[in-house]
Amino acid sequence: MNRLQGINFGLLKSKVVLIVTGIVVVLLIVWWFAWMTPEANKLAAVQQQITADNTTAAQLNMELIGLKAEKKLVLHELPYLRKVTAAIPPTEDPPGIVDSLNTLANKTGCDLLSVTPANFPSPSGVIGLSVVPVSFSVSGVHKNLFAFLKDFYAMTRLMTINSVSLAPGGTTPNIMAVGDGQPYSMTVSATAYTTAA
Repeated sequence: MNRLQGINFGLLKSKVVLIVTGIVVVLLIVWWFAWMTPEANKLAAVQQQITADNTTAAQLNMELIGLKAEKKLVLHELPYLRKVTAAIPPTEDPPGIVDSLNTLANKTGCDLLSVTPANFPSPSGVIGLSVVPVSFSVSGVHKNLFAFLKDFYAMTRLMTINSVSLAPGGTTPNIMAVGDGQPYSMTVSATAYTTAA
């Protein structure tokens, strides 16, 4: 009898162990498919996003390095760029041309007799650059006219001279007498530059 009870108890124990083991296995399977697999997929997606973000961050860092180098270059070249912008303005500005020539004439002791800048720019043959033809006449003594020509290229507005015509003035002109205060008249054909189309 004791032997029978021991056997039944042993069978009962083994059934309980099997049932508990089965339940644990079922719970593990449910846990694996219900929680672990979706979380693993989420983790894989997060890792892919981290990899993509790291790649983007590396690209942005390279762009930042390039932009910092460009900024350094721009800051270095900024005074030159300002000078070029003043020398070649974005408008044709005929009144500004007249004012520049008048200021130069006053500075060098000459008289600006006439200025005729074109009202509209013409193509220069260089992309982004247009030309404004300018004709003007100046009078003064020999040394003042040559001072005018010398300082012409030091003006803020960039202009180039195409041709110069110099003639003695007065009632008894003497082209050889350059140091006697004899008046001269000078006619100049020049070109001003602009970035206006």
